[in-house]
Amino acid sequence: MRDRRELLAGLTLAGAAAAMPAAAQAPPPNGDGMSMDDCVALCIASHRSCLTSARHVMGQPQLRAPAQLVALLQDCAELCQTTANSMLRGAPTHTLLCRACADLCEACAQACDAFKNDAVLTRCAATCRECGAACRHMAMEM
Repeated sequence: MRDRRELLAGLTLAGAAAAMPAAAQAPPPNGDGMSMDDCVALCIASHRSCLTSARHVMGQPQLRAPAQLVALLQDCAELCQTTANSMLRGAPTHTLLCRACADLCEACAQACDAFKNDAVLTRCAATCRECGAACRHMAMEM
């Protein structure tokens, strides 16, 4: 018997995809394969990675990470989530958010790069860089 949460999660995801405008689901006309769905997924992944990394940094005093890194990770997480939400809604302002998200993700990746010996922050840098590139692409496409 399927767990009720699995069933509800499947219905919620299916409903979200059906409610999304068709333009958001289709790849862009240049055929490079980057769709709005891809960008949303990368924003959500970056949101999660940044929050996880902020929690990690706060729990690892030996990293001696500045408080500004935690703030940057939290800001990046919030902007990634807001950007994903705007694309899911088909908001006309999503390109503005995508540009800002791309810039903040790149800044966050550079800050995480300072901790080369920390696997969590290294993964976060890679995730942010990928999200930033996708958002920059999305901002230029629309």
